[in-house]
Amino acid sequence: MVRAVLIACVKTGPKYGPEYVTRLRDGVARHMMTPHKFMCFTDDPVDGVHCHPLPAVLPGWWAKVGLTKLGVPLLYFDLDVIITGDLTPLVEWYGFGIIDDWWQPGFNSSVMRFDGSERDIWDGFMPSMMDMMPGGDQQYFSMARPNARTFPPEWLPSYKADGCSERVPNGALAVVFHGQPKPADIKSGWVPELWR
Repeated sequence: MVRAVLIACVKTGPKYGPEYVTRLRDGVARHMMTPHKFMCFTDDPVDGVHCHPLPAVLPGWWAKVGLTKLGVPLLYFDLDVIITGDLTPLVEWYGFGIIDDWWQPGFNSSVMRFDGSERDIWDGFMPSMMDMMPGGDQQYFSMARPNARTFPPEWLPSYKADGCSERVPNGALAVVFHGQPKPADIKSGWVPELWR
């Protein structure tokens, strides 16, 4: 029997409405070629979505660090990511994987692949670090896994940095909307067609 791949997101606070969760779930469902289970870790459950309490009660993006204490393989997406292609390469990725940041040295944590062996990332985390790291969880992941393998850049382009306003680049598995604008802000073109 094939074990379902765990696809996870994190929703904390009021920044993102429930539609971000359901549209991510639906985008994953359209582009997953293997059995999967979609789960939202949240402090505010979303109707119709399999939700689970946050693994660590930390503010905002810091809650993502709590996923590393679970000790299970999973594929993580931020809520403002639009799935655009077959996710098989991410599912088949071996080991820990993360995005090489587009603007500065270090990583972007909008999409991550955990193999279940990342408990040391959680064990090395202290809440006091949140005040010392202006780069947030991404700065911490960059410190905790400085030699991490990064996904091929064509898999996960940035809407802003890679000029994705007119079209989805060839080879893109998902487009990342870090910063502004967010998918809900874009009213024409490919974004509203795929973010549904």
